[in-house]
Amino acid sequence: MTDPKQPIKEGVRVIRWRMAHEKFSFADEFRIVPRWLKVLAITLVLGGQAAAQAAYWLSSKNDPLILYVGIAAAIAVGIGIVLLFFGYLNRDAKRRGMNSTLWTLIAILVPYLIGIIIYFLVREPLPYNCPSCGAIVNARFNFCPACQYNLRPSCPQCKREVRVEDRYCPYCAAELPAPSLAPQEGQAV
Repeated sequence: MTDPKQPIKEGVRVIRWRMAHEKFSFADEFRIVPRWLKVLAITLVLGGQAAAQAAYWLSSKNDPLILYVGIAAAIAVGIGIVLLFFGYLNRDAKRRGMNSTLWTLIAILVPYLIGIIIYFLVREPLPYNCPSCGAIVNARFNFCPACQYNLRPSCPQCKREVRVEDRYCPYCAAELPAPSLAPQEGQAV
C-alpha cells in the first residue's frame, strides 16, 4: 500500500529546494527573453504611439490628443508585455527541460491566466552542477547519474534529509559521517 502523503512530501521538498537554491533577479530572468521579441515589443509600443499621433492629425482635432495617445499606449504596452511574458515562459520551460511548445500553447490557450498559473505551479526546478563531478543533474535526482554522488544526504539514524555541511543531524542529534567529495572508482580526476 502506498503512502498517500508521499506526493505532497515530494512537492514540499522541491519547493524548499527551490527556495534555498534558486536565486532570481529580474535582470537575469529578462535576459532569457529572445532579443527579437524585445525589439518587437518596443516597436509595437512606438508604432502604437505613431498610430495615435496619425489618428489625431487625421481626425477633426476636436478630440483631445491625450485620449488617443493613452488608449494606444495602453493597448500597445499590454500586448507588448503579454508577448514578452510568453517569450519568457517558452525559454524558461526549455531551460528547465520541459516541453516549451506545449507549455507556451497551454499558457496562450487556457483563459484567465489559468494556464500561466498552472505552469508556475508545476514547473521543474532548474538543473544544477553536481558538486563532485560537475555534471548537470536534475534537481529531483537523489544521486548523480555520472558519479553516484549523494545529492540528498540523509541521517543514518532518523533517515531525514540533512545538508552536506552538517556535522550533526538537526532532527535527532546523531553524528553524521564526514562528506567526501573524492571521485568514485573509475572516474577521471
